[in-house]
Amino acid sequence: MKIVSDQLLTSSEVGELLQVNPSSVKKWVDDGLLLAFRTPGGHRRIRAADLVSFLVRHEMPIPVDLQDAAKKRLLIVDDETDQLKALARSFKRFADRVEVTTSSNGIDALVLVGSFHPHAVLLDVYMPGIDGLEVCRRLKKNPATKDVQVYVVSGAFTSALEQKALEAGAVKCLPKPIDAKQVLSLMYPARGGELEARAF
Repeated sequence: MKIVSDQLLTSSEVGELLQVNPSSVKKWVDDGLLLAFRTPGGHRRIRAADLVSFLVRHEMPIPVDLQDAAKKRLLIVDDETDQLKALARSFKRFADRVEVTTSSNGIDALVLVGSFHPHAVLLDVYMPGIDGLEVCRRLKKNPATKDVQVYVVSGAFTSALEQKALEAGAVKCLPKPIDAKQVLSLMYPARGGELEARAF
């Protein structure tokens, strides 16, 4: 059974998927580790996307049935092709969680966003032609792409650059070298701020 990201699952269904006792699933919810909702009838429901985020954060394997709900798309943009290839390679071991495509310039990146529909863009600042900050501004101005998460990266990281990146609409500014796990933790954030949504 293929599961989509917005599908709601019962504790028993999650237990069956993960091959764990449903009581373990209930404990994760009670401990605030896994986001769940109550139906009007008082039953727990867990959104597939929230389950995936939980699994990624705890470095647990993602079941085959959750693969479609699991994968997020990441566009990496950097004019240094060696770095671009190395970074794309570093994500290969997380192929069950993230689908990666690359671009070596800002113009192509903007075109790719329209066809690839990434959840997130990892964007180098200093590129010839349109730099990363301008790409970020254009993504944020366009209603169709304004919700794409942008992480700006630079080998010449400063607090001033970080401020400019945030002003341009970036979620985060990261110094190079980039660690794939760090990017994954941004793409699959902890949902602690939403725990009130459990409404117990």
